[in-house]
Amino acid sequence: MGDTALTVGTFNLNNLFDRWNFEGAVDVLASGTGSVPATYTFDDEHRRRLQLDGNGKLLTAKKPEDTNRVAERLLGADVDVWIVQEVENVDVLREFNRDHLNGTYQHVMVIDGNDSTRFIDIGLLSRRPIGGVTSYQRTFHPDVPDRPIFSRDLVEAEILDARGRKILTVFGTHLKSKFVDFKVADQAAAEAASHLLRTRQAETIVRIMASRMSTRQRYLLCGDMNDTPDSSALVAYEKAGLVSALTAPTEIGTVQTTVQLPASPAWTSTFKDTGQPRSFDLIDQIWMSPALAPRLTGSFIGRRRKLARDGTDHDPAWISLDL
Repeated sequence: MGDTALTVGTFNLNNLFDRWNFEGAVDVLASGTGSVPATYTFDDEHRRRLQLDGNGKLLTAKKPEDTNRVAERLLGADVDVWIVQEVENVDVLREFNRDHLNGTYQHVMVIDGNDSTRFIDIGLLSRRPIGGVTSYQRTFHPDVPDRPIFSRDLVEAEILDARGRKILTVFGTHLKSKFVDFKVADQAAAEAASHLLRTRQAETIVRIMASRMSTRQRYLLCGDMNDTPDSSALVAYEKAGLVSALTAPTEIGTVQTTVQLPASPAWTSTFKDTGQPRSFDLIDQIWMSPALAPRLTGSFIGRRRKLARDGTDHDPAWISLDL
């Protein structure tokens, strides 16, 4: 086998935002056209930025206890390279690495993507040097030529060894969510539209990777796919010959719950809708090229402590490789 051991993972950090949390109190009621004086209490010494999402809701930073727990989970996994989702910008990821991860990752990268509602992007934390990085946010699907196909982004990054030689190419993404606002009149049509968008995004990813990589090259695709590996939206992955790395992962840690857990450990997200049984889905995925698959030595999911959420409502997944 090879002479380089490498671990690579994916983790949705859930709203790692660059902003202050605050509470406002009206001291004096306005009379006529006068202004309303207000005092603000800031929870954290963070940058003074206020931002609303597309629905007019104030975006706030994660609670300190949630941020700390996410950091604990990252450090506990001890992975060389992380592709992370839901990061607002490179500054907040650098700050998170410095203040919560003890500067463990010498190489930090975020490129602003297309998300204009929650401003969440894809980031990279790496102990290994990073070579070329490419964003595909300005990529179009032939059936939708008037707007970029990725609602967030697809990022390609080269992972290097100490001598600057490429040892692996990583593609990271975050596909369209299944979430549909309850205020939408036609729920079925909205769900169908999001499914179609995920399908087209997966098709575009496969097309890009085929144009960039040969069948002999070692590369992987990972991220929050917002759908299951066997879904019709993601069928393009298997058709392209990609191999799922998380079919039989080893669980690290134990959920503290009385709920009956699935027999298969291959899940990273759970959801309980009203009147429906709880679902356990593998939406955070790692797919390997055919040339990389024989180099897989292990796959893992870091299990949450609490079923509902544990700093984030996703579990991290990672693999070990012998390159």
